[in-house]
This record gives sequence, structure tokens and C-alpha cells, in this order.
Amino acid sequence: MSNKIIAVAAVVILAVAAVGVYAVISDDSSKNDMRPNTAGQMVTDAVGRTVTVPDTLSNGIVTIGSSGPLRFLSCFDVYDLVIEVDKGDVTDNKNGRAYSYAYAYDNLTRYHADNALESGTAEDIGNLNPSLVIVQESVWTSYTDNCMVLASRCTLAVIKAQSMTTMWNDDYGLSGDMKDTFNLLGTLLGKKDKAAEIITGIESILKDIRSLAGVSSKNVYVAGVTISGSNTLNTTFPVYMPLSLIDGNNAYNGTSTASRVTLNVEDFSKMNIDLVVIDPSSSDKMIEQDSQLVLQYLYKLNNNSTAGDDVRMYITVPIVWDSINYDCALASAYYLTYLLYGTLSHDDVLKKINNIFTAFYGSKGKNVLEDMSKFFVQKSSANNVELPLLEEVTIKLVNGTYYVVAA
Repeated sequence: MSNKIIAVAAVVILAVAAVGVYAVISDDSSKNDMRPNTAGQMVTDAVGRTVTVPDTLSNGIVTIGSSGPLRFLSCFDVYDLVIEVDKGDVTDNKNGRAYSYAYAYDNLTRYHADNALESGTAEDIGNLNPSLVIVQESVWTSYTDNCMVLASRCTLAVIKAQSMTTMWNDDYGLSGDMKDTFNLLGTLLGKKDKAAEIITGIESILKDIRSLAGVSSKNVYVAGVTISGSNTLNTTFPVYMPLSLIDGNNAYNGTSTASRVTLNVEDFSKMNIDLVVIDPSSSDKMIEQDSQLVLQYLYKLNNNSTAGDDVRMYITVPIVWDSINYDCALASAYYLTYLLYGTLSHDDVLKKINNIFTAFYGSKGKNVLEDMSKFFVQKSSANNVELPLLEEVTIKLVNGTYYVVAA
């Protein structure tokens, strides 16, 4: 991978008409000249270690851990410097992770086991003599000795792992951990101004979403969520960040504190559900028995003679693969404001979601929603269902034997 690219630095001022969100985006990958302007500065990482900012980035960057390092790094326009990542970042292209980065890393030929730093891996990475290694906190905790050995050979910094429930503070600014992570990386990369831009851009989106929240008594069930792979429709999130952000009602009101919960279908049928949002990654699980039983229940409910008990169904954006995709969580929040409160038009939703991806990834983000939509049309079609992003769907009974979701 080339460590230098010829590009023109550009500043994009993104103003979304009639929505009041302005995100200042810098695309400065041409400035990856491998000599950060903060070189030699001392910073404190997520586990309290003092780290010296490297003099050069010319030997590349390695990320270890799927819950944060590459996701956060990808906001800084340093694609040309990444030389090794977790295996899943290469092999899981467009199954969920890739949309956290707005850039396909599947061209990399060097990768290591996910969320691990075995002795052999540490030795191999050390032999590369990378300029910077970014490690998530859980990897540090599990492989402290190997991390310390690697840190003796190159600059290694630890960042907090992502949280599936905490992104904002009480005032709906970014949480302290997220700000610390962006600022730490901004200093290590010599891009402190870029870190400030990212924080400002995301906080403006958070506040805009909050301004669109209203009041609704409708209960939303999040179906077939993606977490550590796709799941059947009776799997949901006990805490769904997009709903939390807009004060929406989660149809799941149980006591589980796990990242996900899989309901038995009888319990699902007893829930008070007004609308369902489906994660399109679950298209490969639609034919499985639990999904079929959920679809059967909803089909009968929607086709009985009782007025007012229909459950409408919509396709949302996946927010999790191995960990949270914060950009997609914000995108889903906008879509839910449209569904629940009517404070946005569908066109406004699309504009605002495109603004999110641009705020996170600069010009690399401008086609993310379009590419994601095309991908899930193809993926769902291959599984004989129709799950178009951000659209309403219905259930059809095929040959009197099984149920499908169709647009």
C-alpha cells in the first residue's frame, strides 16, 4: 500500500437545506506526509499510559480489535497509511463492518486474528516496525504482556472499546470517552483540528436529532438485529440507541441487560407492538423456523378482521456487527423520527443520513447510503425476500407454505 497519495486538500461545507445542520468536513489525506505536527508530544491513553507521539507515520498504522480502533481511525482520512487490521475487517466486507469505515479494507494482504494479540502476532507486527499501533482496551486487558512487548518496539496506544448504550452525555454532546478517543487519535495522527471538526460535526447532528423528537405512544420492536452475525426475527436489542436518543418506546420491556435478547415466539406474541423495524442483515435468517413463526403471527394479525391492530413494518439501517456503528445509529434515529413523529419528510431523512456519513468520513462518506442500499437489495434478493432500506414492507404467504417479506 502506498504511503503517499497525490490529492488536493479540500474543505467541504455541507449545508442541508431546511434542516439546520452544518457540518464542516476536511478531506486532508494529502497531508499524510508521515510527520505529525504534534510529534514528540506526550499523551495519556485509555489505560493511563504515557505515550509519545511518533515522529513519522511513514511505516504505517496497525489496528487491533474490532470494537473501535479502525472505526474511529477511519474518521481521519488515513486510509493510505493502514497496513494491517483484524481479519474480519478484510473478510467481512459489506456484511456490516465496512459501513463503519466507508472504505473497503479488503485489499489489504496483512491481517491478524480478531480481537487478539497472541505472541506470534505481536512478533510479526513488531517486525513490520509500524509507526503506530492502535489497540482496543479489551485486547490490552486480555493480552497485556504481549501489548507491552509490542509497545517496546513501536508506538502503541490504547483506546476505549465502543459502548452499545453510551454515546452522548446528559446535554446530548458526545460522551467524555468518545471525545477523549477522537482527541487522542487526533494528537497521535497530527490531526488535532480534524478531531475538533469531527466532534463538532457529530454533536451538531445529535442536537438536531433531539430537536426533532416528539411524543408518541407507539411501541417499536427492533427485529432480526445483527450482532456477532445475523439473527432470527425474535432477536432484539433490550436497549436500542436510536430509540433512546429520540425518547421512543421500545416494545421490549424486559429486564435483560445483555447486548441482545432472543425471545421465545410465545413471549413475542404477548408484546404490545405498534410497528416493527427490521435489520436487513437478517435476510438470510427469514426462512428459519423462529422467523417464520414471527412472520406467521404478524401476517395473521395484519389480515384479521379486527380494526386497529395492524403492525406496520419498515426496514432500517443495521447499527451493529461486532460492535456499534455510531454513524448508522444516528441514521436510524433520523428514520425513527420520521416514522414516529412526522417531523421529517422521507427526502429530509435521506439528506440528513448522507450528512451523517459525510460528517464521519468526509468525501468518502458521500456514497455510503447509496452503496449500502444497493448491497442490501442484492443480499435480500439472494435470500428471496425484499428488504429495501428505509422503506415499508409487508408479509406475503407463498404457496400456502412459508412467509416472505416484500416491498
